[in-house]
Amino acid sequence: MTQSPLSTAEADAIVAKDEQYIMRPWTHPKGEPVIVARAKGCVVTDVHGKDYLDFTAGYFVNNAGHCHPRIVEAATQQLTQVLQVSGKHGTIPAILLAERLVKLLPASINQAFFSTGGSEANEFALKMARQASGKADVAYLENAYHGLSLGALEVTASEKYRESAGKPLGDHTYTIPNAYCYRCKFGPASGCKVECLDGVDAQFAARPAGAVLAEPIQSVGGLAPPRKWWDRLDALRKKHGMLLVIDEVQTGLGRTGKMFGLDHYGLEPEIVSGGKGLSGGVGSLAMTCAGTEVIKKFFGGTTPTSGGNAVSAAAGLALIGTLLDEGMIDNAAAMGRHFTEAAWALRDPWIGDVRFTGLLGGIELVADIGTKAVLPKKALAAVKDALHDAGMLITMSGTHGNVLRLQPPLVVTAAQIDTFLATLKQVLATVRAAG
Repeated sequence: MTQSPLSTAEADAIVAKDEQYIMRPWTHPKGEPVIVARAKGCVVTDVHGKDYLDFTAGYFVNNAGHCHPRIVEAATQQLTQVLQVSGKHGTIPAILLAERLVKLLPASINQAFFSTGGSEANEFALKMARQASGKADVAYLENAYHGLSLGALEVTASEKYRESAGKPLGDHTYTIPNAYCYRCKFGPASGCKVECLDGVDAQFAARPAGAVLAEPIQSVGGLAPPRKWWDRLDALRKKHGMLLVIDEVQTGLGRTGKMFGLDHYGLEPEIVSGGKGLSGGVGSLAMTCAGTEVIKKFFGGTTPTSGGNAVSAAAGLALIGTLLDEGMIDNAAAMGRHFTEAAWALRDPWIGDVRFTGLLGGIELVADIGTKAVLPKKALAAVKDALHDAGMLITMSGTHGNVLRLQPPLVVTAAQIDTFLATLKQVLATVRAAG
């Protein structure tokens, strides 16, 4: 426990006000929401003084950790200079951030367009792709998540999320197979011939699309395709004259042990989107970056009101500098390896798969390692609740909802990972014993 800035009565009152005034249109797991009073590095402290190890990085945003002093300083300095101007004009931080991003991305990318969140960035990506290709259809991957706004829902696979639209979604998108190697119906990964893509050539021929939209590594479940999977899909989309749109909202900015997830595969997309951590946790900032041929045909109508906010852009610049100067991307790669090795070392009968690319990934829980039967929902909920009670902030994810989604700040230490895994070991044994 940490000393709370509030008395017990004040903390109770804040919790009550949250319940009365804040709208959260989803089901709360036990113990949520956590009302955070302070946060630093990988630790958040609630209004009652309880500390949590945050393995969500503030919902996949604070890659450099909560309240990194360099980011705080950059934002604070910018607060006294320029706050916000129309995107029809410009600010020094936004221009410099665009330059930095373009130089970090593949040579196929030439300019950046700023908006305020990942869903919005992906909707602009869809708009760009359709304008540039002259085709309305877009292909996306099974298990994909690209946002919750109406346009983004059309390229999000979850039926639960799609139903939240409150109306029928458009029919200008369709799915192609993803790479779920742990559950591959064609056999062990060691003999992979990328058979999961065998029907895609025919799909593209039967229904020509303007673009393929995909995360380089799927954040929902931490599904990382082998290099040959991406090589084949990239060749197929080029054969059919389709643009490649890469969503780096969650995979970008060091999360996977490289600056961008696409760097693992040598991809050169025509469009790249990004968000979440781009602002360093200060405000909300997103990007849709593109190459010259796409840019020539892009017409946005007008600018998002707060797109490229100067304070968020200044913090984003500081974030990128911090990631590079403090070796956080290398740490993400190293801690991902440690997480993988240490999790497998638990030898727990419910751990079916452990997959991390840097610090993007998780642990898939199964009832039987041999059959890969999904752990029942009651047991999954009990595991999640017990971890929360023990001070571990996580989310559940994956196609079957049975993956412990573990995406801590890139400053996480081996000791903090070991603390989590020791807790997980105890929790799994306790839940199993309880039946």
